[in-house]
Amino acid sequence: MIATLALSFTALPVTLVIWSVISLNANITKARAIGLPILVRYITPTNPLWMAFGSDIVRLARRLGIATENFDRFYLFGWDANERYRVHAELGDAYTLVAPGGCWIYVADPKAAWDILKRPRDFGRNVEQLAVLNVYGKNLSTTEGHEWQKHRKVTAATFTERNNELVWQSSLSQGHGMLQYWLRRAPQPIRSVADDCKTFTLNVLAAALFTKPYPFEGQEEMKKRHASVEDPSDDSHQYRDSFSKILRGIILIAIFGGETLRTSSWIPTSWRQVGQAVHDFRLYVLKMIREERESVEKGESTRKDLVSALVRASLAQQNDGRDMTITEQDIISNTFVYGFAGNDTTAISLAHTIVNLAANPATQEWIREEIQYYCQDDDFTKWSYATWTKLKRCQAVVMETLRLCHPLGSSSKLTKDACTLTVGGNTYTIPPHSNVQVNFCGLHTNTKVWGSSAMAWDPARFITLDDTQNGKGIMEAEQLCVFPEGVYIPWSLGERICPGKRFSQVELAAALAVLFRKHGVEAVPEIGESDADARERTKMVSLDIQMTLLNEMYKPERVGLKWVEIQ
Repeated sequence: MIATLALSFTALPVTLVIWSVISLNANITKARAIGLPILVRYITPTNPLWMAFGSDIVRLARRLGIATENFDRFYLFGWDANERYRVHAELGDAYTLVAPGGCWIYVADPKAAWDILKRPRDFGRNVEQLAVLNVYGKNLSTTEGHEWQKHRKVTAATFTERNNELVWQSSLSQGHGMLQYWLRRAPQPIRSVADDCKTFTLNVLAAALFTKPYPFEGQEEMKKRHASVEDPSDDSHQYRDSFSKILRGIILIAIFGGETLRTSSWIPTSWRQVGQAVHDFRLYVLKMIREERESVEKGESTRKDLVSALVRASLAQQNDGRDMTITEQDIISNTFVYGFAGNDTTAISLAHTIVNLAANPATQEWIREEIQYYCQDDDFTKWSYATWTKLKRCQAVVMETLRLCHPLGSSSKLTKDACTLTVGGNTYTIPPHSNVQVNFCGLHTNTKVWGSSAMAWDPARFITLDDTQNGKGIMEAEQLCVFPEGVYIPWSLGERICPGKRFSQVELAAALAVLFRKHGVEAVPEIGESDADARERTKMVSLDIQMTLLNEMYKPERVGLKWVEIQ
C-alpha cells in the first residue's frame, strides 16, 4: 500500500515533467514556423501556482544570490513591465515567448502595434483571458462581435461631459481631503500613498457611478469607524468595502463563483466575506437602478452618474418600441467593469506619479507654476471644469508616468484565423488562435522612438510650443505633443479605445492640481541617506514592478514621503 502511494506521488511530477518537455518542444516547432526570434521559458506564464507563488520564489533567489540571469529577468509575475524595451533590444521589435502552455508574440514596433489594434477582426480581444471580469455576467470588456456592439452602443451614452464634470468636482474634493489627511492625520513619514490613492479613486467612482459623496478617510480611520459605529444610514460598506473585497478576491470568484464562496460551509471565513461582497455590491447597484427608474418615470431624474445614464439609455430603447436589450444584469455587470477598469488603474497611476514627483522636485515646481496660473482662486470649488484642458503640464506628468509604468502592461489579442503581420519590413504569418501582446511597456520605451533617454522620467518630452500663438504667454503657447500612429497608445486606440479615457484624464489632472498648487512632496531619507540618495532610491522603487492583477509598484511603502506647504 505504502509503495503504491509512493509510486503514485512520484508518477505525478514525472508525468508533468514529461508533458512539459513534449509540449515545449511542440511549441518551439510552431514558433520556428512563424520566423520571429524565440525566447524560451520553462514555466508557463499563466500557470496558476506560479502566478501565486512564483514572484516570491524569484525574489528569494535574488536575495540568496542564486538566481540565474534568465530566471531573474523572465520568471517574475509582471516580468515584461520590468524588462520594458530591454528584451526587444536584444531580440527585436517582435519575438515569440515559448512555454509548455503555448506561445505569446510580443510586439513593440509602432507600425505593427497600430496595425494590430486597427484590425479587430483579425486580432480579436482575448475574451477567455478576460473571463475573470464576468463576476456578474458578460459586459463591455468580455464580449466580441454583435454582443460587444450591443454593450458598446448603450454604454457609450454613459461617458459624457456631464459625467466628467462630476468627476472633476469629486476629484478636487477627494484630492483636498487626501492632502489634509497626509498633512494632519497620517502617521509620518507617509507610507500609505498607494493604499490612499485607491481610497481616492473608490470615492471618486462612488460619485461618478452613483452620485454618492464620501469624505476621504485613511485605511486605519475607515477600520475604526466600521468597528465603532453602527449607522444603518451608512451604506458605504455596500459600495466601498464590498468593491474592495471583490477586487482583492477576484481570482477566487473566478474559480469558485461568488454564490459558492458566500454559502459554502467549508469555505474559510475570509473567502466567505468575498462571496458576501459580491452579493452586497449586486444589491447596492440594484437599489440604484430601481431608484433611478422611479425618478425617470416621475420626470424627476437629475443625476449625472453612470448608472443613471445606463438606466436612461435602456429605457430609451424600450420606449422606442424596440426590444430592451440591456437588462438589469447587464447594467450591474457593466457598472462593475467600469469600476474595475477605472479604480486600480487610475490609483496605481496616481501613486506612481506622486512617487516620481517626490523624486523630481524641479518637476513639481514646473507643474505648480501652471496650476497657480490657471487655478488662482484659493477655493478649489470655484475652479471650472474647463480648467483641466488647460493643465497641459499636469497631463504631461500623467502621460510620462503611463509611458514608463503602465498598469496593464500590454493589450492581449487572439487571432481567429491565420493572418499576416509586418514588423520592420518583414511579413510574418501568424497562426490561428495565437496570443499576440501589444507590449505597451516595450513600445513606450522603444529607444528607436524615444532615444537614449527612454528610461528617464521626463514629462517635458510631451510638451511642445505652438508657434502660431504669437503674442501669448508661454502657458497658452504650450501644447501636448501629437505622435505618429502607434507610438504612444496608453489608452489603446481604434474601436477598442478605453471608453473611460477622458474620465481618467480629468480625474488625474484634478488630483495633481489640488495636491501641488500650494504643497510639495519629499522623499524622506532613511538612516545614513542624503536627500539625493533618498530621491534616487525613490526612482528605483517606482520602476520596480510586480503584477497582482495589474502592474504596480512592489512594496511602495519602502518609500516614506512628507508633504510640506510651499510659501
